[in-house]
Amino acid sequence: MGAPFDFSYVLSFLPKLLSTLGVTMLIVAGSLLVGIIVGFLIALPRLYQVPVLNAFSKVYISFFRGTPILIQLFLFYYGLPELLKLVHIDMSRAPVMVFVILTYGLHTGAFMSEMIRASVTAVDRGQVEAAYAWG
Repeated sequence: MGAPFDFSYVLSFLPKLLSTLGVTMLIVAGSLLVGIIVGFLIALPRLYQVPVLNAFSKVYISFFRGTPILIQLFLFYYGLPELLKLVHIDMSRAPVMVFVILTYGLHTGAFMSEMIRASVTAVDRGQVEAAYAWG
C-alpha cells in the first residue's frame, strides 16, 4: 500500500495557508457580491420573458455555465484588455484581483440567476394567489 497519512506534514503548511486566508476571503466576498447582483439582473428577463434580453440571458448563462472557469480567467485577463484597447481604454495597470473577482463574479452570476429563476418558478400558482390575498 502506501505510507500512512502524516498530520505533522500537513500542519507544517498551515501557517502558509493561513497567511493567504485574507486574499481568499476577499475573492469570495467580492465574487459573491458581484454574482448575486448579476444573477438577479440576469434572472429578471428570464422570469418576465423579455424577448431580446431573454435571448441574451440564455447565451450568457450557457457560456458561463458551459465553459471552465480557467478558460474564462484567461479570456478576461488576456482578452478583455485587448478588446478595450480598440476603444482606447488602457487596462494594463489594472490589478489582477479586478479580473479575478470579475470573472468569478460573472461565473457565479450565471449559477445564481438559474437558482433565482428556479426558486421563483417553483412556487405554485395557488400559493402566489394566497400571498396576494393575504396582502
